[in-house]
Amino acid sequence: MSSQNFIKNITSKDIAQSNSTIKNMIKTANVADFELLCQSAEYIFPFLKERITRDFVKIINKENLNVVFEFSKIYCSDFEDLIVNSWIKFANEDLTDEILDLFENGTDEQKTYCAKYFSKIQDPLAIEYLNKFAKSDFEALRLNCAIALSAFLDVEVLNEMKNIVLNSNDEFEKLRAFNFIVAYGKDEQIKFVLENAFNSPFATNIITNIMDFCDINHLKNILNNETLNKILQLIIEEYPEDIPLDTCYYWNLIDYMKLIHSFDNQYSRNILLMAKIKFDEFYKNDIYTFDFDKNVKEEVKNIYQYLNSLNIKIDDLSEELKKDKFHFDIALNIIKELKLNQYSNYLAQLIEKNQDDYEKIAKLSETLKEINETKLINTEIIEKIKDENIKALIKSYINA
Repeated sequence: MSSQNFIKNITSKDIAQSNSTIKNMIKTANVADFELLCQSAEYIFPFLKERITRDFVKIINKENLNVVFEFSKIYCSDFEDLIVNSWIKFANEDLTDEILDLFENGTDEQKTYCAKYFSKIQDPLAIEYLNKFAKSDFEALRLNCAIALSAFLDVEVLNEMKNIVLNSNDEFEKLRAFNFIVAYGKDEQIKFVLENAFNSPFATNIITNIMDFCDINHLKNILNNETLNKILQLIIEEYPEDIPLDTCYYWNLIDYMKLIHSFDNQYSRNILLMAKIKFDEFYKNDIYTFDFDKNVKEEVKNIYQYLNSLNIKIDDLSEELKKDKFHFDIALNIIKELKLNQYSNYLAQLIEKNQDDYEKIAKLSETLKEINETKLINTEIIEKIKDENIKALIKSYINA
């Protein structure tokens, strides 16, 4: 069977055809076909991946269970449950010992499945290896070890990672630590991450991981309103370039927006207004959604309709511009997007008051350019800027 036909058949709407393809892959222990399935995962709709996983596990029995060990040589996060749930289906002392041996001596890919298995089947003999491989360079293995160590309530590596977050000067090392802590979970750890993540240059990556691990109902029970606002703001600002738009469906973002709306303060209203501006664009232009499945497209439509049903009031934004970076940035974006020229003089005054904050001056100058008010910028202040790149950028706004 050609590779094209294999993928076509295993994802077929004809359940009998799909099951026949799965059975043949198992019967022939065809690792190449399983690898092809893994390589094609990003192009297969989520509901089909779930069906393939479910049907594969149903077909696995004690006689063909050895095939799962062969397939475990290929790691794929999308089909992780296919391997792990097949093992769990027949979990007993002998099988667990076999998986423990694989965990000690297998490849990183195999160890990753084993770590996930031990998050479900908690054999204390696995703890030594979980702590060891929690520092692996193979990310999926590290994160599955974190999940398993959390199930064991083992905090040895967790405490090391928290120390890295607080004391390391290496942002990449800190990102690894953040991601480990998020995967470890537990309310206290999620709050720790969010107390330290927003100033990271990798804040988007960290928040994305949190949203993958925690649903909105969980977050609203452990976080304050300000933090919940910041999370949604970052998501909206990073759509669709740095965060895929289809996450609005998988994260149930419409419920998040409804929660933010209930806060009824200017900061939350600014976030929702920016969301409205963006989802107007996403809904009205197929380029953003043409390759998504119908569920994602429908969710984009639902969010668009919900946001347009709101009467979002704009009070005095000058108060928001006096607050921290998050309040400042979203207020400035609203002024820029809606061309609120009534704030132009105030923006020019803020340049005068923040002469040592070059980044803030650049943002204010860009906004004045967008509302055609660069004539209000005091060029003497710009000339005093020591960072030549920022100075050149601001001058380009003035001369545009």
